[in-house]
Amino acid sequence: MRPLRAAAWACVGWLGAAPLAACDNRAAALVPPAASREEASAPCSIPREEAPPAPPAAGATMTLPALIDGARPVVVTVTTLRATSLPGGRATPVYPFGGGVPRVERAIGSGFVIATEGLVLTSDHVVGDAFGIEVQLSDERAFEATVVGRDPMLDVALLKLRGAGSLRAASLGSSAPIRLGDDVIVIGNPFGLGPTVTRGIISATSRPMGAGSLDGFLQTDAAINPGNSGGPLFNAAGQVIGIATAIHEGGRGISFAVPIDEVLEILPELRETGRVDRGRIGISFQEVTSQLARVLRLPVRMGALITEVEPEGPGSRLGFKPGDVITSVEGHRVDHARELARALRRSKPGDEVKLTYKRDGADRRATVKLERSARHDAWPSRRAPADRAHGDAEEPPLGVLAGDALEGARIESIAPQSPAAGHLEVGDVVLDLNGAPVRDAADLTARLRAVGRQDLLLRVRRNGATRYLAVPAR
Repeated sequence: MRPLRAAAWACVGWLGAAPLAACDNRAAALVPPAASREEASAPCSIPREEAPPAPPAAGATMTLPALIDGARPVVVTVTTLRATSLPGGRATPVYPFGGGVPRVERAIGSGFVIATEGLVLTSDHVVGDAFGIEVQLSDERAFEATVVGRDPMLDVALLKLRGAGSLRAASLGSSAPIRLGDDVIVIGNPFGLGPTVTRGIISATSRPMGAGSLDGFLQTDAAINPGNSGGPLFNAAGQVIGIATAIHEGGRGISFAVPIDEVLEILPELRETGRVDRGRIGISFQEVTSQLARVLRLPVRMGALITEVEPEGPGSRLGFKPGDVITSVEGHRVDHARELARALRRSKPGDEVKLTYKRDGADRRATVKLERSARHDAWPSRRAPADRAHGDAEEPPLGVLAGDALEGARIESIAPQSPAAGHLEVGDVVLDLNGAPVRDAADLTARLRAVGRQDLLLRVRRNGATRYLAVPAR
């Protein structure tokens, strides 16, 4: 799958210079700002429908222009400034004279008012490590904003507008009753052009995105572009049901929004403490595909397959290993990895969670005490440049040529006729083969040559995330 791209729009200019120039489409960074939270304690009245609205009576459907007229006043433009500099004094096209001269990056995103006293929701990546945040309303009034709280996991930030009051607030609906084909509109500020409306339908719900922390995105074909990040996704009743957050790089008509129900669950804690504490096991896991279920000898496609165990984490202390498949949490069956992810998102540090998992076909049980989640609950990639394998003049086994990596073997090329084509990708780092660690490229080559005609189970690192792949027998 091509990578996702956050939909923030940025321009770059010299610090202290005149007009900004050299605009590009780079997304804002995901680094927490040093922002005051003194104004976060004011009481907040958030209008939310307690139940999904009843379908309009025949002939009483709100027209699209009327819906837009009612929705536009709650949508805002979020402009942030952050300073960056190049370490080491090296000269580049951005720093033609070297010396680490500071510059200003100006990012533009969207957001929406959720409380009359001036609370605004936007995407966390729009805020980044900004030293200045300005929010402009639809009537062109502008207010300085401070960060009340951030949740990088859901990519949500809560802002407070200084001096704002008696604002019109959005009506927050529910993402639970959404169906495929439901009409939606997106309002935001793509590319900094100004308030823009796009229309589409819900193309998919509970869309898992692989390596991300949230696995239940809403997918829509309503156009979302750089600058739309943080803007609201409205249903046909004019209620916010999602927050625009990402686009599929290289795709058209494939955009994603965070369901509003996920945001509303953490909003009180975000307001009160400025962050969201979640429990963690210290593992990474993935969905079990039909091919993986066969190779793992599972009776059916089920569970969450552990791909990596953090050293010294709760899971490591309990003896979890890559290849274990978690099949239930607190007595509730886990059919899909997203169900385990959802349970962990709703947990707190100190909670004790009962898990059932399979190892080598046998059921095992464990009770894990969750620890405080790290900011991104992920580990940095250990991928490194690799040397090409050399020496073998004969055809590489399975048509796969590998080179040494810092850990394991990096895939350098895959023959089109190879059984691994469509499963492995160039750049993948193979860590395990059929449950045994891969030391280097020579080890992988020798073992691929020895396996013969049988299904393969590979544990690989791809784009910083670890996952299992099943390669069928030749």
